[in-house]
Amino acid sequence: MQGQKQGMKLSYLGSDAEELSEVLTRCIGPVRVQRPLKTDLSYSYEFAAAGRVAFSRVISHGSLSIGQKDEVPKLLILLPLHGSACVQIGRSESLISKPGEAAILDGNRLSELQIEGSRSHLSFVIDQEEIFQRLRGSLERPVYGALDFPPQLDLADGAGQIIFKLSQIMATSFGADGAMHNMPGTLSHLSGSIINLLVDTVPHRFSTALNQGEWLPSPRHVKRAVDFMHANLAGPMSMTDIAEAAGIGVRSLQEGFKRFKGTTPISYLTQLRMEAAHRDLLKADQRISVAEIARKWGFRHMGRFATEYRKCYGCPPSEARNGPPLHVEPGD
Repeated sequence: MQGQKQGMKLSYLGSDAEELSEVLTRCIGPVRVQRPLKTDLSYSYEFAAAGRVAFSRVISHGSLSIGQKDEVPKLLILLPLHGSACVQIGRSESLISKPGEAAILDGNRLSELQIEGSRSHLSFVIDQEEIFQRLRGSLERPVYGALDFPPQLDLADGAGQIIFKLSQIMATSFGADGAMHNMPGTLSHLSGSIINLLVDTVPHRFSTALNQGEWLPSPRHVKRAVDFMHANLAGPMSMTDIAEAAGIGVRSLQEGFKRFKGTTPISYLTQLRMEAAHRDLLKADQRISVAEIARKWGFRHMGRFATEYRKCYGCPPSEARNGPPLHVEPGD
C-alpha cells in the first residue's frame, strides 16, 4: 500500500476536509475530500495495515464527498454498517452503497463517494497485484488486465456473508481494548482469507479458467516443492513459502501432494525433518542432547517429538543414540 508498514495503525477524529484528505491519502492513496459550504461534518477514521491490504472503519455525520485523484491499481470494497451513500463510477455509472450489500470498486476507474447524513462502514483497499499473484500461482500463466468483479455483492449469504463476518472480527483490532489489539499477524492472515474468498467464490474475469481446472498441479510442481523443503529443511517454512517456490497456489500445493504423494505438504515436511533428526541422533556427539537435535529440525514440543519418533522407528529417541544404526529411507 501507500508506504505502509505491516501493523501500522492510525486514528483520526475531526471535521476539516483538507486535513482528512491528507490522512486518507497517506493511508489508501491520493484522494480529495470536499465539504459543501455552511454544512456540519464529523468524521471518525480508524485504519490498520494488514499485509498488502488496508482495512478501515469509518463513522461520519454530515455532508461530504471523497473522490480519487488518480487511477490506481487497487480494489476498494465497502461494507456498509449504517446509512447509505452514492458511489459515482467514471462519468456515467453509479450505485447506492447500503447495508446488506458490499460495493466492489476498481481503482483503475475513478470513483467518488458522496455521503449525506449519518454513515458508517468498514472498507478494504487491496493491491490488485496481490490478487494477480494468487491467480498466476493457480493458473500458471501471466495474468493482467481488468478483474471485472461485480460492482455489488450480497452480504446476507455465501461468500459475502463470510467476508462480512471476517471484517467484523478484524474491526475488533481498533481501540486500545479491542480483542485483536496489537495482533498484526492475525489481521494479515484474515485479510489473506478474504482475498482467497474473493478469488475463489466471487465471479470475476478469470473464474471460468479456475473452475475448468487449469490450476491443477503436475508432478513437476510437487518435485519443486520437495526440492525446496530439502534445501531449507532446518529453517522456518510456511505453506505459502513452499507454494511460491513450487510456482503454484497453496490450494494447488495441497491438491498436488494429495494426488502424487498421498499426504499433505506439512505431513511430508514433518517426515523429512524426522528423518533428519534420526540421522543426527545416530551420528551426533553424545554431548549434544536429544532436545537440541529436535529443536534444530523444528520440533519444539519434546513429548510430541518422542511419540512421533517412536511411531516411526520403534524406540524412543534416547535409545537410538546407543543402539545400532537403524535403516532410514531417504526422502523423495
